[in-house]
Amino acid sequence: MTQTSLGLALIGLAFAKPQTGYALRKAFEDSPLGVFSSSPGSIYPALAKLEKAGLLDRRPQAVGGKPLYHVTQSGRGVLHDWLSAEITIEEVAREVDLVLLRFAFLQSFPDDALTRRFLRSFSNAVGKHLDALRTFLESAEGQALSAHGRWAMQNGILGYETHLNWAEFVLEELDR
Repeated sequence: MTQTSLGLALIGLAFAKPQTGYALRKAFEDSPLGVFSSSPGSIYPALAKLEKAGLLDRRPQAVGGKPLYHVTQSGRGVLHDWLSAEITIEEVAREVDLVLLRFAFLQSFPDDALTRRFLRSFSNAVGKHLDALRTFLESAEGQALSAHGRWAMQNGILGYETHLNWAEFVLEELDR
């Protein structure tokens, strides 16, 4: 069963630290994860689907309180597969924030080789996307853009160059 980005984010959060449904919902409200809806109408049904799929389970806390969501072995496998997946140009172009969320969740799998593979895959996809953006901007169609259109494209190019520089920086840091 393919997971939604919200489902994968919930698995990643629960894997990092088992939490109540309310705490997971608040994580989306109080952090950069705000790209996802923190609405109870989004979070709780997603948690129920993950539990039904056997990726999360609710366990009572040792001393009362609301049950905590824990990641099952199957959930751990789904999370690991998502974090290990090759990064595509489309993901970089359309969901770069979600790609970077994947990187943040790598902290749960302290494996330098996995982190390096992720960063090399990210660099490769960003580099190819940058090439496509530059090619478009130099094409007749790109040249036909208004000045504002070209400046907006240049802003995107500079942003992706920053992503590329960041990945190279982290790889260098890992080599120290």
